[in-house]
Amino acid sequence: MDEFQNQNACVFAKVMDFSMKENQLVYISNVMTCIFNALFAVPAIVGNVLVIMAIWRTQLKRSPSNILLSTLAFADLQVGLIVQTTFVCHKMAEIFRAAELSCYARFVNIVFGYSTTAVSLLTLTAIAIERFLALHLHLRYKEVITKRRILTAACSFWVIGLATTSLYFIQRSVFGAIVISSELFSIVITSVAYIKIYKIVRRHAREIQSQRLVSVDPNAPQLELNMKKYQRSTFTMVIVFMLSFVCYVPYSGVMVAKLKYGFTADVKVAIDIFSTVVCINSSLNPLIYCWRMKEVRQAVWAVVKRDTAVTPGQIGQSAMSFAPLPRMRYGSGSKSVAHCTSLRK
Repeated sequence: MDEFQNQNACVFAKVMDFSMKENQLVYISNVMTCIFNALFAVPAIVGNVLVIMAIWRTQLKRSPSNILLSTLAFADLQVGLIVQTTFVCHKMAEIFRAAELSCYARFVNIVFGYSTTAVSLLTLTAIAIERFLALHLHLRYKEVITKRRILTAACSFWVIGLATTSLYFIQRSVFGAIVISSELFSIVITSVAYIKIYKIVRRHAREIQSQRLVSVDPNAPQLELNMKKYQRSTFTMVIVFMLSFVCYVPYSGVMVAKLKYGFTADVKVAIDIFSTVVCINSSLNPLIYCWRMKEVRQAVWAVVKRDTAVTPGQIGQSAMSFAPLPRMRYGSGSKSVAHCTSLRK
């Protein structure tokens, strides 16, 4: 029997979606998704390597929030380095009828694909929570949100991602339920956090404006500047979250369709297309960081130029970093109001 038809050549065929059946639509899909994944793997690798190097070469790494940012960049790096590479290998093997190679590449693609997706979603949720706590905890921020705790959380994300992915090969229905519920949980928690941030920022903006009208406070201009920095950095992560949401939701919809209609040729094509869209997201994130975050952009540029003369202090802290601000008084005899934690320039 032709190896192309003999799926038993794949030892994992019974525990994952694996089909060598092909028609014209599947063939065109294989070729096009191969091209797109091969093209976008390069910026995903280069862009995220530069972001990681930029953060860890300078004092940007001192900020817990930037540790989360580098965790997200590392997950995106694995997408370009492993997920998209194995996807191309898997599809090329399908085109050239190499069933065993296609199977093994598919296996690696599934393991790292679902794991990195889990890490990305957990990290985006953690960033939203960290953004909220930066305002909510005030002076206790640095005491509660430490680098050690953030690093522990980042490592746990990978453990959770790999453990969840293992269920794909053990109990597919449980895996599907966990994936859908986790996505909903991430969307709800992240959305609630950013809505609360929006309300707090609006309130603080009104307080700063009132402070400027009631009395002349030398700290008011700096407070306003720091609040604008916080707003910009937080809105940057909102953009990243929304982009991820737009990329992930269609793929989740296709997975639901697969549960209803089975692993048909049309479903297979849709999965390939929308999984490619999810992977392209990893190429776009570094561009957003450099576009929206001045300190990250400067640090990346220093890495590109191989500017060994640039010291950590010359870059400055990222717009994701926080420092406590003094308490403010609003008018004579009024009670002091603890203002938000803010950013060092």
